[in-house]
Amino acid sequence: MSNPPQSSNPSVSLLSLGERPSPLLHNRWCLTFLISPDGGGIRGVSELIVLHEIMVRIKAKKDLSDLPKPCEYFHLIGGTSTGGLIAIMLGRLEMSTEAALAQYKALAGHIFGNKNRKCKGHNGTFKATTLEGEMKKLLQSYRGDSEALMCGDATRENEMGRAFVCAVPATNMRFPRIFRTYKLLGNSDPNCKIWQAARATTAAPTFFKCISIPGVGGIEETFIDAGIRCNNPAEQVREEAKRLFGENRTVGVFVSIGTGHPGTIGLSKPDVFQRLLPSQLISTLKNIATDCESVADQLATRYGEESVYFRFNVTHGVGQISLEEWEKISEIVTHTRAYLQDSRISAYVDSVAQRLCDPSSYDTGVSLALLCTSYF
Repeated sequence: MSNPPQSSNPSVSLLSLGERPSPLLHNRWCLTFLISPDGGGIRGVSELIVLHEIMVRIKAKKDLSDLPKPCEYFHLIGGTSTGGLIAIMLGRLEMSTEAALAQYKALAGHIFGNKNRKCKGHNGTFKATTLEGEMKKLLQSYRGDSEALMCGDATRENEMGRAFVCAVPATNMRFPRIFRTYKLLGNSDPNCKIWQAARATTAAPTFFKCISIPGVGGIEETFIDAGIRCNNPAEQVREEAKRLFGENRTVGVFVSIGTGHPGTIGLSKPDVFQRLLPSQLISTLKNIATDCESVADQLATRYGEESVYFRFNVTHGVGQISLEEWEKISEIVTHTRAYLQDSRISAYVDSVAQRLCDPSSYDTGVSLALLCTSYF
């Protein structure tokens, strides 16, 4: 299948990486497939709908009896905030997109429901203990151990389905910290429990209190949501892939998915705790959604024939829904379905699915080294 035509549509971007490098710079026969879901509260449902459509098309193209899982087709998925929860569900827990959607809906109802709201003046709008409890139930169901570690299973026989989530230390937000389901040499963060990683990556100051996680020697560090630094974690995913697989590996597909374009993330009226937050931090939180698109917009002018980066982001209706408005989940599904029915968007989804079905037909000529030198 030939690549779909170039488009100026800002909701779908293709990364052009200039001239094809020498074949000696990368392994032509071993492609790497990556996913990067943005953060965005309940709007993460939109990301799962997009991924589900990709999986449905793979099922049809390969005439499979069961719906395939993302962990069977993608090497690495990395996320921040609710994108981090998606990474855990699809990677560490090896869920299908269908199962992840059901669990995501149930989780959102518990943690964002009125019964979970805290009294005014407390740290965060919602009780973090509820999120912890629901995550532990999920882990018990899927792993048989509510205290399972992020990097706890035996090494996989293949390289597929690895995942990480991002958070930032509350006392130094300059550099995101990464909690992995795999081991890396050098500057590797301590292994922690899956529910702790989930709490850290979703600890947005206006919604949930921060979490302290024991590290080397039992010394605790306090973490919050990394959305302040990388709500669109595409840069972290590409750099992590280079560290994990080596710079000579060839990129097959890099899928980045947003939670609604454009708009400012809706924030509830601040309580006493939130009023104590620096105004600069509040301003940053309110503009995270716009910052996500600035990462993607910088790619829009770099179109070309050799494309590996696909950006999907619903253009209407979803971006204006507030992070915690879980009761509007059906609206998110409706808007996302409408987006996917657009002929141009559908062509891009089909292109991704085709590459995943028949990777040998798409020698992109783009190594991870070259991907990581392109400008975001």
